[in-house]
Amino acid sequence: MAAKQDEAVPDDLLKHLRRTIPGFRKEKEEHQWGLARMVWIGGSKLRQHDRWEGAMSFHYLELEQAFGRTGFNAINARLGFFIVTGNWWMDKGLTKAYWFSETVAQAREKYFNRRWHRVTRMIWADGRAMKKLPKAVASKDMRGITTTAWRNAKEMNNVRINLPQLQRLQAWLRHVRDEWRNNGRAPSDLFLEYPTNLEVIERLADITTRIIILAKTDVAGHGYVAHRYVESESGRLYAKDINLQTTPTIIKQAALAGLWEYDFSNCHYAILMQMAAKFGYQCQAIDNYLANKNATRQAIAEQAGITVSQAKTCLLAIIYGARASTRSGNAIPDEIGPQAAELLYRSPIFTGIHLDIKKARRAILNGWPRTANGRLSNAMEKAISTKETDHRQQLAHLIQGVEARALKTAIDLYPDDIVLLQHDGFAATTRLDDKAIMEAVFQATGYRLELEEARIQVDPEEQFLKYRIQSENIRKANAGAGSGLSLVS
Repeated sequence: MAAKQDEAVPDDLLKHLRRTIPGFRKEKEEHQWGLARMVWIGGSKLRQHDRWEGAMSFHYLELEQAFGRTGFNAINARLGFFIVTGNWWMDKGLTKAYWFSETVAQAREKYFNRRWHRVTRMIWADGRAMKKLPKAVASKDMRGITTTAWRNAKEMNNVRINLPQLQRLQAWLRHVRDEWRNNGRAPSDLFLEYPTNLEVIERLADITTRIIILAKTDVAGHGYVAHRYVESESGRLYAKDINLQTTPTIIKQAALAGLWEYDFSNCHYAILMQMAAKFGYQCQAIDNYLANKNATRQAIAEQAGITVSQAKTCLLAIIYGARASTRSGNAIPDEIGPQAAELLYRSPIFTGIHLDIKKARRAILNGWPRTANGRLSNAMEKAISTKETDHRQQLAHLIQGVEARALKTAIDLYPDDIVLLQHDGFAATTRLDDKAIMEAVFQATGYRLELEEARIQVDPEEQFLKYRIQSENIRKANAGAGSGLSLVS
């Protein structure tokens, strides 16, 4: 939340808050900007609280950077901007939970519900208007080190979107939202089962509107959304602020409808198996999983009483070190619930793959060469300390390095066609030669990775099933949270 040069908010949002929130315009301008920033990003996926549905998460250090050590609490006491939980959960890595007050929520919804005919200006934290688009990839990575690895990603700073399709999605989500509010229940639909929580539809409508606003800025141009990435410690690129990389699937599908999407099939497991083989360990369970991907996920889902999508998520979680725990706060029980997690850990297929991962990790880390000062360097030539990281982080660093190098290779091959980077894939404006990309990736990394391609189209059922599952798990978690929650405004 610090006032950085690559963070901006819509100018008319600032003006709207000054008109509608009593006392807002009396605050310092940098604090007005900071509050507007929280309003702007508050409904994004990255800000959703991991425990409390409908709540947002803001780290106390972010608030200190934006408002000073005690500034946020004083400002919130004056304006009544947020309702905040009186406690946080350090042992579980959870911040306090934040909800907009009724006044702010109404002002925010009024802003997002207005008709957007005019061009929007974006304003930097220091009050200047954005005059030109920043480069696609920040010149310094997350550690502040200068990077030039992604210089061919220049076309990814401004993504052309399917604005008519996005506007149709917006109209449909608003219709569902309004009908639900008026009738107290989800609309009836013969072909589509909606999420169990109205807040999901409200959030989707909210995010869709923000993407539409960003597609009408003077600096990006009508029908384009500016994007900015920063390189992580492993070499991966993460999009900043409101973006299509982290946007819910249904919105991304609408925005990119008609484009081509490419994903490296089971990327992390394919890399892990080949990496382990280089150090003498043959992953039999993982090899069987890769050869029978759909059947393996289906069998695990049936054994644990979960969906295939959940089985896929759990398999990805264990490759990055998720523990076989049923305690709330751990990745797998938070995803599928403690009872299903207990069943999952009894699944012979799942436990076989989990054991394979542990043995592969041991072989890889024992054999991987160290730099002169004992650090671990990956395929993106990014090094981490083995003293400051555990074995799970070290394996993730190596796998993500290969993944990032594969994506970089694709961009280097098609710099004018690839417009959006995802964690194990990308979107392109035209159909690409997948065999050429796979061969280039092998030459660059030494790993054989298979590309899957598809024409992007909107699929609400895929997204809504995921939300129904998440809502049920959060409800169960909150039911067992006890009575220790207190709210303060």
